[in-house]
Amino acid sequence: MFELTAETRVAELQAESAAMMKVLMSTGIYREGDNPDVTINELCQSFCLHPRILLDPLARARAAEVPSTVDISELDGMTLTQVVENIETSHHAYLRETLPVIGALLDRVVQAHGAGDARLTELRELVGKMSADLENHMLHEEEALFPMVRDMEANDGKIKPTRCGQAVAGPIMCMENDHNILKEELVRLRELTDDYAVPGFACMTYRNMLEQLSRFDEDMLVHVTKEDDVLFPYALKAQAALRDGGQVPIVAL
Repeated sequence: MFELTAETRVAELQAESAAMMKVLMSTGIYREGDNPDVTINELCQSFCLHPRILLDPLARARAAEVPSTVDISELDGMTLTQVVENIETSHHAYLRETLPVIGALLDRVVQAHGAGDARLTELRELVGKMSADLENHMLHEEEALFPMVRDMEANDGKIKPTRCGQAVAGPIMCMENDHNILKEELVRLRELTDDYAVPGFACMTYRNMLEQLSRFDEDMLVHVTKEDDVLFPYALKAQAALRDGGQVPIVAL
């Protein structure tokens, strides 16, 4: 499997993934019969676009082709409101309780071991950034997307305006962008901790920190999968169905 970058050629997309080609063709930037040896960067330059405009949706299309191993079967048969409540009680509450604990543990570990491992300081900075970003992300969901979802089911599709208006697509686009950044940060988190391996010299605080970070990583994978694979697509389907006189769909996995 090739690395998807700005220098990836269209010919590589053609050989790798029908889903990525479908996304690319849907933009109109590349059409049937165009030169397949052109790169993503060259395509975007010709339209005065940043390559990230194409790379993000292409990456999502590629990821969607790989079956997820994350178990979210508990959502099967739920209403969208129940999905929202599950995310709030299972994941938002967990993050608000756990992230301050991890931050305090990191402070102690950096103080004790930071001089011998510069990665610990970067780790503390990364977790601090992730904590702040996640709090903003959760507030955005709780003040915009989640009320929209509840309104759709309770009021036959009528949504009271939020700071993001009345269309669920707006906040969902922001959430998906947040998730893409978060996934990259989780990769770096694993690199900085050697996949949460406990060094021989580690004290109890150090071990506890790594255990908490590992649990945080696992929880975030489930959290993001519930939103990317269930909440976001079902919310979009629900709003479209209600506009056409249909009903809000029940989650079917």
